[in-house]
Amino acid sequence: MCGFAQRKPTKEYVANIPEGRNILIQPIFKNEGHIKGKVAINFTINNKGEVIAAHASHKGTTIRNKVFLHRCEAAVRGAKFSELKTAPQAQHGSLAYTFKDE
Repeated sequence: MCGFAQRKPTKEYVANIPEGRNILIQPIFKNEGHIKGKVAINFTINNKGEVIAAHASHKGTTIRNKVFLHRCEAAVRGAKFSELKTAPQAQHGSLAYTFKDE
């Protein structure tokens, strides 16, 4: 059996997280198709730190593969932020990721 060694695709991210919050559980992405480009995800969290909505933003997103974008949205929905009892019922933020091969 023959195999090829591949470098792991790297991702860099920029976070716009609501004040007083930290990411406790990072989104996990699987880029099996080795897609390159940027994805910006707008999200909404409740005061418990649960992501209640996540949608890819047209602004800042260069990847057009809808399946991959849906996977990115699902990954962000799986993230967890710190609880903030004094926070409003919903807070908004965004995460922007750059996927590239090295």
